[in-house]
Amino acid sequence: MLTLFTVLQVMCALGLIVLTAVTTTKSEQSGSGFGWGTIGGKSSSSIAGLEDQLGRLTMYVAIAFLAISTIVGVLAFRAG
Repeated sequence: MLTLFTVLQVMCALGLIVLTAVTTTKSEQSGSGFGWGTIGGKSSSSIAGLEDQLGRLTMYVAIAFLAISTIVGVLAFRAG
């Protein structure tokens, strides 16, 4: 059980790293968004709501990481 939650914790941590890396900050938003230029012929800044969706997804993954880390801590304490 502890192993399962530890694997989930690592997956959430990697997800947070990736989501944080692709999310632009307010100072980076000038120009074409992600700095990728165009995606499919459209400027990446014209993709409607992508930043909002990434922000929400990052929040949910962070909450999951916090909850799973708490569970891992409790399980490790009981096991040790």
